[in-house]
Amino acid sequence: MNSKKIVLISIFLCLAFYSIGQVTKFKSTSFATNKFNESTSHWGKWSEPEETEVLITIDITNERIRIFSKEEQVYDIIKFYKKETDNDGDETIKFQCVNENGLKCHVRFVVLNSKNGQRQLYIDFSDMMWMYNIYNLD
Repeated sequence: MNSKKIVLISIFLCLAFYSIGQVTKFKSTSFATNKFNESTSHWGKWSEPEETEVLITIDITNERIRIFSKEEQVYDIIKFYKKETDNDGDETIKFQCVNENGLKCHVRFVVLNSKNGQRQLYIDFSDMMWMYNIYNLD
């Protein structure tokens, strides 16, 4: 087994995945967006969270993340980073991805251990990002 697969397996285990080859499912509870303001060269404020029930799947075998929102989003994983843990014990796992239009972005899974293990999924483009609060489906 190559090192890429080993790292992917360990990353997904941190997110309560069960085994290689399995599709893991999440469901969202809310959604928010943030835009980059070119005139100030800073990110704006997050929008008010909107309630949502979107299915999100991680296909380990095919290294693909899918979000079944109004317009389905597909992200192929092209690079992965080591898990980071901040001073509060919150964990972030980041992937460099490419979407169906060929645009590169980062997908981040965040486990807020400081907030009872709340999980979030971020999609980060250079000019916009969005975030889903999520939970595992069994």
